Amino acid sequence: MLLLSLNSLARFKVLRLLLPIPIGLCLFLPVHSQGAEWSLKGSVDQNLSYDDNVFMQVNPQRSFKYMIIPVLTFQHKTDVSEVNANASYGTQLYTDIEGFDQDIQNYGLRGLYKTERFDWGLTSSFSVTPTRNTAVQNSGVFNNKSESNTWSVSPSVSYKLNDIDSIILSPSYSETTFTASGSATANPGAFNNNFNNYSAANVNLAWQRLWSERYISAVGLFYSRYDSQPPVNAQGGAAALPTSFDSVGINFSNTYLWSDNWKLIGTIGGRHTESTTGSTSGSSLGYLADASVNYTGEQLTSGLHFNRSLTPSNLGRLQEQTSVDLNFNYQILERLSTLFTASYQESTFVNSVDSSTRKNLVFQPSINWRIAPEWSLGGSYRYRLQDGLISNNNIINGEADSNLFMVTINYNWQGLRLSR
Repeated sequence: MLLLSLNSLARFKVLRLLLPIPIGLCLFLPVHSQGAEWSLKGSVDQNLSYDDNVFMQVNPQRSFKYMIIPVLTFQHKTDVSEVNANASYGTQLYTDIEGFDQDIQNYGLRGLYKTERFDWGLTSSFSVTPTRNTAVQNSGVFNNKSESNTWSVSPSVSYKLNDIDSIILSPSYSETTFTASGSATANPGAFNNNFNNYSAANVNLAWQRLWSERYISAVGLFYSRYDSQPPVNAQGGAAALPTSFDSVGINFSNTYLWSDNWKLIGTIGGRHTESTTGSTSGSSLGYLADASVNYTGEQLTSGLHFNRSLTPSNLGRLQEQTSVDLNFNYQILERLSTLFTASYQESTFVNSVDSSTRKNLVFQPSINWRIAPEWSLGGSYRYRLQDGLISNNNIINGEADSNLFMVTINYNWQGLRLSR
């Protein structure tokens, strides 16, 4: 295809290094399990887009961007166990912004093993991601060249007390570090590394009850800790003081299948957060929530989602984020579908003298045509608006928006499947 450049084709060589991953996983699987299935699949997602404000600044910087991400997925499944592994290594290239091309890597492993009363699970991942790709969630800073390196591990265990009651324990831990940035001739301030390395630890303990085939409820307790370490300045010292946040809380969850088409999910709870920055401490109370209404029909699927959560920030603070998301997916013809998504998000710092709120609005209509069983062609338009002040060196001040037009070509390889 035209979008598949020779430079990008060289990236496929990394797949040779990824093939031993699923082979090695097989060595740890039960050899006497029945009904075993193996599958190996792949995909290549690529798009060409034009953004009229890449950095989301008052003075816009325009550019075309090309992105290609090959993905390899492996699965092994038996009656009592399941192992999934995935790996991707891609790149994004900007035609009009010198020195801003970056690679994207994601590796993940998920395992599940079941016994009569216990369900054991383990999920781990590692990623290398340009920080501007996750700026809406993490910082609001789109004009930074840094890459985030994140690894995480999440074990879990579920114990069945009886046919309807279960106890679930799910801890997790992650660390994120940021690369040192280079310099650029144009807009050199955009390449300064202002981000704080951080770690996040969480422990959740919940009791779940299956009231009926359509209704499940749960009550849970949680503890989380967030620690940030500021970057080192030119004199060899820390640019700011390290910060830590400890949060505890309780939440109540309900899942109700209203009908074959409608599904309702709701979680609400309270939290108490203590913070320490040098000799300064603070505390606050708040609520957390996660609720959605989903509809699934023959041609139309849609969902409305509301969420309030605590989210780490690249700027060395803990954020309280409130978001509303809406999506509609309509199957026009057998091979032609359209999708509309819209989201609104507000982000504020927890226990901070900076009471400013960052607001983000995004809406994106798109259309997709499945040319062949393994090929699809799509087009979309995205409008993004950001309003707010981030006090970390005044990186963001005021309101900025952007318009993006994108064409996508995706290839899905159905791969190999074996069973016995």
